[in-house]
Amino acid sequence: MRPTSYRYDFLLISVVCIWGFNFAIVKIVYADFHPLAFNALRFGTASLLMALILRLRGESFRVDPEDRMAVLGLALLSNGIYQFLFALGLARTTAGNAGLLMALTPVFAYLVGVFGRRERFSRNVLGGIVLSLAGVGAIVFFGPAQVAFGRTWHGDLMLIGSAFCWGAYTALSTRLLRKYGALRLTVLTMMAGTAIMIPLSIPWILRQNWSGISQTAWAGFVYSAVLTIVYSYFVWAHALNRIGVARTAVFSNVTPIVALFGGWLLLREVPTGGQIVGVLCVLTGVFIVRSNKHELE
Repeated sequence: MRPTSYRYDFLLISVVCIWGFNFAIVKIVYADFHPLAFNALRFGTASLLMALILRLRGESFRVDPEDRMAVLGLALLSNGIYQFLFALGLARTTAGNAGLLMALTPVFAYLVGVFGRRERFSRNVLGGIVLSLAGVGAIVFFGPAQVAFGRTWHGDLMLIGSAFCWGAYTALSTRLLRKYGALRLTVLTMMAGTAIMIPLSIPWILRQNWSGISQTAWAGFVYSAVLTIVYSYFVWAHALNRIGVARTAVFSNVTPIVALFGGWLLLREVPTGGQIVGVLCVLTGVFIVRSNKHELE
């Protein structure tokens, strides 16, 4: 393996660690921020920073007229509906559950690809999907008292919905990814999505007690905006371009494990044996989906 390959491996490991701990850090931040006010502020900040970096790189913001509605639709899905479901869902469940449920994203991406005739149907993949869903059931049903299904089911459902949105975005963006590149498309959809998100979040922004936000919460905001979005999105997009989708995507399987560890370390969310079995089922199922899916010509 070439030294550059090791460099990308290291960078991608740093990204999944940042993403994994983000679930617990955002839960801490929510003690001072309303979820929707926080999301609007962090994506507004991140969008400005990413647009600035893209401009410094000499990249164009131009979108061909025939692609504008498609980009807007992806922005609404990925940085509109997805972000509202994610922010509100995370506020209503545990950091560990959130990280594990978001692992369903590639499963939903495959299903959307099948229905959109972009992927070939496979019985092996169907088995992986069933196994992943069984793992989700174990995660939400076998938690200890503080993460019991009866207390977090509404948040869990929102996160499953957000995983579906991100999976659909992944499946539907393939044509535009080839045309505009991962980095450019990411920034374009984020800017358009943030322009949709902020006006819808105004009631919560106005009600937010900005003077009562602690230094810890502001530090969490910087972590979530700068590291989780700006740094991680750029590294992920660069890796997609340099080492390919398959090798980059496999690193995301580590994120839910880091999220479970982060929930335990920062929030004392202790997973049960049943949840550990669920983790193994979800990750095994996702691995089957990733390794057996094939795009249609």
